[in-house]
Amino acid sequence: MTVGRSRRHFCRTALGTGTVLASLAASRTAAAQPDRPAQPPREPGETRKAGEPGDAGWPQDQALPTLPEPYRLDVCEVDRLSADERLLLSTLQGVTARRRPCVYLSAPFEEGRDTWLRELDVPHAPVDGLAALVRRYRSEIRGAVITDPAVPATRNVATTLAGLENAVVATSALASRLGLPVVKDLRGRFKDAHSAYAWALKELWPRCTHRMLIAVDPQRNLENLRDYAVAHRAFVVWADPTRAKEAALLASLMRAMPDNSPFLGWFPNDRENAGTELASRHGVYVVAADYINNLTVLAGAQRRFASRQPYAAPPRLRHRIYVTFTFTEGDNLQYNQHRLRKLWDDPARGTVPLNWSVSPLAADAAPVFLAYYQRTATRQDYLVAGPSGLGYIYPDDWPAAKLARFTRQTGTYMRDTGLSALCVLNRAHGKDIDLSAGAAAAYARDVRPAGIWQHWTSHFGTRLVSGMPISTARLVSDVNGARQILAKAARGWNGKAPLFLSVGVLAWNLTPGDVAEIAQGLDERFTVLRGDQFFELIRQTR
Repeated sequence: MTVGRSRRHFCRTALGTGTVLASLAASRTAAAQPDRPAQPPREPGETRKAGEPGDAGWPQDQALPTLPEPYRLDVCEVDRLSADERLLLSTLQGVTARRRPCVYLSAPFEEGRDTWLRELDVPHAPVDGLAALVRRYRSEIRGAVITDPAVPATRNVATTLAGLENAVVATSALASRLGLPVVKDLRGRFKDAHSAYAWALKELWPRCTHRMLIAVDPQRNLENLRDYAVAHRAFVVWADPTRAKEAALLASLMRAMPDNSPFLGWFPNDRENAGTELASRHGVYVVAADYINNLTVLAGAQRRFASRQPYAAPPRLRHRIYVTFTFTEGDNLQYNQHRLRKLWDDPARGTVPLNWSVSPLAADAAPVFLAYYQRTATRQDYLVAGPSGLGYIYPDDWPAAKLARFTRQTGTYMRDTGLSALCVLNRAHGKDIDLSAGAAAAYARDVRPAGIWQHWTSHFGTRLVSGMPISTARLVSDVNGARQILAKAARGWNGKAPLFLSVGVLAWNLTPGDVAEIAQGLDERFTVLRGDQFFELIRQTR
């Protein structure tokens, strides 16, 4: 969910008797590469030839690729480095990750500088500066792709080239200072972003993986997601879907991608609706990830997560007002890494039932996220899938004949990660619309969820489709606003039947403490429930 976007040491936990534990990414890697012996840790002086294939694996039934497990990490603090130095480091991180992730970039993140590094429980040590890190892995790097300061888009074109050529991205001065030979010099080649991307589309796209597309801002996202793009030889772009030439560029790329492929990153000027509509029409799902850090390390670090959550029996159905609160943004991998972790650490968490949307793709991208949130959840916490399951789509914009592939894979990932309910957004021309009967039936058949939250919108609503509860949620962004909409709903209730109200909690504005304050202000007519309890009671009203 991306409304108002501003921009994981496993231990066995009390997840209930008979809990099935799964390590999805590890099992899929093993299936795809049987009997491959484990590699020893790579030492700093170990060499390999530039251009040698890496160990990344990507089985056809897997949403995102697999990277080898890190054995030891060199940690480099980047917050005092220049933009160009951070860009070089992120691409170095990607090149070296193909054999085995070994570089971790540290900064004062929202959740804390090294919060997830500690959770990974991988041996690590600091590296004294950029030059030391480049020297350590110099044998892995062919050289540098030089950017043109006059055309920022060349940072993205250079990142694509770096992935294809086992190179890093640098300015001419930086490459000279570090003693890196020039692999390709992009200075003076392009007059603007459009000509740079047009050249890359013709010359580089045929050599890139077509199973994913990466979109990051060449002026802001310098150490975010680029390591992942380089490691997997992905095409990197930044194009506004509301501008004709840029939309045409995106459409050309998406048409060449297999059905049900991921678009990782975001859109310029926060063009969420137009971007998601365009991607959906081409059978491509969006994964908000333009501010995720160290994804190559997170994807390689295996952690076991549960395929079931503890059961919470619902209360006896009565004529009451039943309310459930769901935090937004679960489709957003960087939210799972940063903001969600900060919200999760709120001491008020566990005092009131809360639904937390997370990404099922974390099974591939960052298993440690799922393992941590499951292990530390209270009985009041219920993890659910963010919009619109496997990734962010508008189901009724998706080619109808191909929707089943998306819903089937969504069902598989949700079952493997213990997520039994989900949020689904559905828009056309920027306006929320109810799921069509066909789209709802596909989710009911293939996902078999406890229920669906539909939209974060301006009204409440509840319906059953194919026996599946669909609850339209109202979005709230402050405590007083939530109190007012709940009070208004109560005034219109005659007390002769249960009333079900879903509240979407804007994750950028509100905290568990705020939701606890809202819940404590409700009178005796109200009962606050977890989402699984909420949907079970709706089913009982049939």
